[in-house]
Amino acid sequence: MAINTKDKLNQIVFIVVLLIGGGGYCFWQYVYQPKTEELRGLKDQEDKLSRDLTKVKSQVQRMSKLREELAQAETEFAKLQDMFPDQEQIPSRLQDLTSVTRRSGTTTTSFQPLPPVQRDYYTENVYKLSITGSYHALGEMFAEMANFRYPTSVQKMVVTTSTKLNEELEDADKHGTTPNTVIANFEFTTYTSRK
Repeated sequence: MAINTKDKLNQIVFIVVLLIGGGGYCFWQYVYQPKTEELRGLKDQEDKLSRDLTKVKSQVQRMSKLREELAQAETEFAKLQDMFPDQEQIPSRLQDLTSVTRRSGTTTTSFQPLPPVQRDYYTENVYKLSITGSYHALGEMFAEMANFRYPTSVQKMVVTTSTKLNEELEDADKHGTTPNTVIANFEFTTYTSRK
């Protein structure tokens, strides 16, 4: 079957087919492919943003957990600052000792601050104490000192019988009180932090 190229209808069909093919090629080349590339780029960008959003969401959850941990750490730090203040508070220590000796039934006869001892990260604040009372009252006093809200230690303790033992026993019999039968001399140490 031969196509007559001189026929006007065939020429119009040929031109229409040529225009449709050229139009299709132009559409493919200049519209479809660029839009496909643009769509692919937007899809890649969406995937990247989606991954970033997932990371941000996990960081937000982690951030709230970190805030909670920070609040707990600040509370702990405040407690530690109470336990290890930057400066020694002699009046406060003396009040603590006075209340402990009163509760235990002992009497402080001497309170002498000694020079502080500097260590790498802390300072030892040493006090030389002399306390009188009964043997059991001394035990109660040391038990209460062990329960201070800050760390303490006791060194160089010497316990002797009271030089006024007979007078104490006679007064206790007359008045129905507990005699001060022993004297304890020791060094009491508290600790402060170094900046």
